[in-house]
Amino acid sequence: MNSKQFFNRVSYMRKLQKEYFQTRSSAVLRQCKQVEKEIDDEIERANKVVLEQQQPKLF
Repeated sequence: MNSKQFFNRVSYMRKLQKEYFQTRSSAVLRQCKQVEKEIDDEIERANKVVLEQQQPKLF
């Protein structure tokens, strides 16, 4: 995921979160959780890339 895609997904996630707190819809909550997991997974992936760049392999 590139930075533009990440930004768009986070924006969409925030829209869903706001909608959920207005409606308390279980369908919207499921969507929120799905997009939140995508964002969390991408953050974890990006952190691993950064860590690998900071600590090059010896062998």
